[in-house]
Amino acid sequence: MQWGAYEVFSVLSGVLLILSALFIPGSSMTDRFWSFAGGAFFLGYGIYVAQQTSGTFTFPVAVFVVPVAALLYLMGSALGRSVQTEGGGRPAGQAPVAPRPTDPPSDDRPSPSQDW
Repeated sequence: MQWGAYEVFSVLSGVLLILSALFIPGSSMTDRFWSFAGGAFFLGYGIYVAQQTSGTFTFPVAVFVVPVAALLYLMGSALGRSVQTEGGGRPAGQAPVAPRPTDPPSDDRPSPSQDW
C-alpha cells in the first residue's frame, strides 16, 4: 500500500463524516444519511487508491473542500435546530405569541369598536 497525503486525508475525511453522522445531535435523518454515505465513499476511495500499485489516480479538489463544507453545514444545521427547539419551539429569548382567533366574528355580534 502507498499512503500519500491525498489517501490519508480522504480516509480521515471519511471517518470524520461517518462519526458526525452518528454523533452530532440535532441533525435530521436526511443530513445523517448523506453524511454517512459521503463518509463511506471518501473512506472507501482512499483505501482503494492506497492499495493500487500501478496506474495513475487523481484526487479532485473536492476531497479537501467537500468534507469541511459538510461538517460546517451539519454543525450549523444542528445548532440551528437546537436554538429553535429551545423553549417550546421558539427561538431562544422570544416571548410566546398569543393565539389568534381562527374564525372572524359573525355579523350578529357587535365588533369591539362599536359603542353601545
